[in-house]
Amino acid sequence: MREKKHTKDTKKSAPPRNGALFVLGALLTLGLCLAGARFVQLQVFEAERLSNYAEQQRLRRIETPAQRGTIFDRTGRVLAQSVRVYTLVIDPRKIADSFDEYVEARQSQEEPVLQDIDTLREDLAQYFAEQLELPAEELLPQFSRRAASGNLSRYSILMRNVPPEVRLKVNYDMERDPDDSPEERLFKQILRNSIWEVDYMRTYPMGEVAAQVVGFVNAEGYGAAGIELQYEELLRGTPGVSFTERDVAGNIIPAGVQRTIDTQRGSDIMLTIDAEISYVAQNALEEAVNDTRAEAASAIVMNPRTGEIYAAVSYPGFDANEFNTADQAAIRNRALVDVLEPGSTIKPLTFAAAFDSDTIVPEDTFYVPNVMQVGTREISDAEVRPSEVMNISRIMEVSSNVGTTRIAKEMGGRNFYNYLEGFGIMDRPGLDFPGAVRGHVLSPDEWSDVSLSNFSFGQGLSMTSLQLTRAVAAIANDGIMTTPHLLHAVPDGSFDIPQREEHRVVSKEAARKTTDTLRATMLVGTGRNIQVQNYEVAGKTGTAQKAVEGIAGYVEGLYISSFLGYLPAHDPELMITIFVDEPSIGTFGAEVAGPPFANIATFAVGYLGLTPEQP
Repeated sequence: MREKKHTKDTKKSAPPRNGALFVLGALLTLGLCLAGARFVQLQVFEAERLSNYAEQQRLRRIETPAQRGTIFDRTGRVLAQSVRVYTLVIDPRKIADSFDEYVEARQSQEEPVLQDIDTLREDLAQYFAEQLELPAEELLPQFSRRAASGNLSRYSILMRNVPPEVRLKVNYDMERDPDDSPEERLFKQILRNSIWEVDYMRTYPMGEVAAQVVGFVNAEGYGAAGIELQYEELLRGTPGVSFTERDVAGNIIPAGVQRTIDTQRGSDIMLTIDAEISYVAQNALEEAVNDTRAEAASAIVMNPRTGEIYAAVSYPGFDANEFNTADQAAIRNRALVDVLEPGSTIKPLTFAAAFDSDTIVPEDTFYVPNVMQVGTREISDAEVRPSEVMNISRIMEVSSNVGTTRIAKEMGGRNFYNYLEGFGIMDRPGLDFPGAVRGHVLSPDEWSDVSLSNFSFGQGLSMTSLQLTRAVAAIANDGIMTTPHLLHAVPDGSFDIPQREEHRVVSKEAARKTTDTLRATMLVGTGRNIQVQNYEVAGKTGTAQKAVEGIAGYVEGLYISSFLGYLPAHDPELMITIFVDEPSIGTFGAEVAGPPFANIATFAVGYLGLTPEQP
C-alpha cells in the first residue's frame, strides 16, 4: 500500500515541474524578443544618433579667436587695434599626476622624497607671480582648483591678456639640463605643460582722442559702444575651430577625425574722423569748460559739401583703454546723441525758410519794438535796445528775437513747421552711429499762442547738435542737404558703402541770401569778435535758457551757449558747431562758444590746406 501511495504522489507532482519549465521558457523567449527589439532599435532606428553621440564624446573642439579689424582715421592713424596676447592656463590634475610620478620614481629607487605637493604649489605660485607681476596669494588657489565634481580641475586660468614678451619671460630657461635635480626636472616639466591660448586684446593707441566716436568692446570682445558696436559685423571676423578625435585617456587617435577651420580676420575700416582735428577740438573744449566753469561742451567739425564728420567730441571725455572706470556721462558723445534747445543758432533756418517761401526779400524792413506782446507773453531781445526799423540783415546781425518773431508770423505757423520738417529736425539724421535720435517739435495743432514765436528763435523745440549742423550745412551747400556719416572706406572691399542721400530743402538763392546775413553777423553783428585770419566766416551765435527734467519751465541762471559757422563763406569746406552747457562765467554764445570755434577753425583751415581768401 505504501508503494502504491508513493507512486501516486510522484505522478501528481509532475505537472507543477512542467509548468515551471513552461514559465521559464516563456520568460526567456520574452527576454530574447525584448533584447532583439532593443538591438533593432539601437542598430536601425537610433544608430545615427548614437554614432554621433559617440563621436562627440571622442571629439575635442578647440576654438581659436579671430583678430578683430583695425579702425583707422581718414589719414591712416590707428584708432583701435587688436594685438596678440595669451591666456595662461594650468592643469591642476596634471600637476598632481606629475608629482605622483615623481614620488613613485623616488620610492622605486629607494630615494627620499624631498618635496610635498603643497610646497610644490607654493613654489609654482611664487614663480608665476614674479614673472606676471601678480601677488602669489592670488595665484596659489588656482593650483588646487576643483571642478564641480569635486575632482581637481583640468583647466584653471592664471592670467588673461599676457603680452608676448611676458610669455617669453615665463618660458625662459625651461630646457632640460642633465645636472637638474629631480625636483628641478619636475618643476620644469610642469612649466612646459602650461597652456598658452592665443587671444587678442583690443587697444586704443590714441587714448581719449575720438574715443566717444570709436567706442569700445566688452569683456567678450564684442562691440559695446560707438563705431565698435555700429560695425560689429564687419569688424568681428570669424573664429577658427579645430576638431581632434581622442581616446578615453585623452590621446589623439591617429586614424581619427582631424579637421581645422581657419580663422577669418575681421575687416579693417577707415573713418571720416581726423585724429588731429579731434585732438585740437578736445583741447579747445576743455579750455572753454575751464575758462567758463561750465558743466560740459561739445563740438562737431564737418564738411558741409560731403557730410564727412572730421570730429565729434564732447568734454569731459574718457580713455577707451580704461572704459571700465570711466564716468558714463564722459562716455556719452553729447554732440551726436544729446537733445537740447538750440537758441538763436536756429535762426538761419528761419531766415532760409522765409527767403525760400518768398515771405521776405533782403530789402524788406520791419518795425522792431524793444518789447512785443505775443499772446500771453512779452518777447524781447537778449540785449536791451530801443525800438527801431530794421532791415533783414540787421535783424540777423543783432540776433533780434522780436524781429525774427515778426518774420515767422509773416510766414505762418504751418509753413514754418513744414520747413522744419524739410530740414530734418524731426527725423533721425541718418548717421551711422548708435543712439542717434529725433528732434522734437510739437505739431501746429498742439501749439500755444507763443509757440511759433518761441520756435522761430530756438526755444521750446529740441534737437541734437548733429541735426542742427546737418540743417545749417544745407544752407552752406546752396540748399542741398547731405547725409552726415562716419564710415569713409572698407579697404578690403567686403562692404559696399551705400550711396549717401542728398536732397534740396531750399533754393540756391534762398541759401545764398541767408549766407549773406550770416556773413554780416560776423562782420558787424554779434559774431564780430570771432575771427579766423584770412577767411570770411558765415556764422551765428546762440544763447538758450535751459530746462531741466523734472522742473517746470526754465531754470533761472542756467543757459546753453552756442556758436556755429562755416568757411570760406563763399565756398564752404568746413563747418563747426559748438555747444557749451551751463557756463558760470559768461552766457552769450560769442564770448563762451566763440573762442573754441576760432581755435578749431584756425587750426583746421591750415591743416586741411583750405585756400586763403584775398583781403
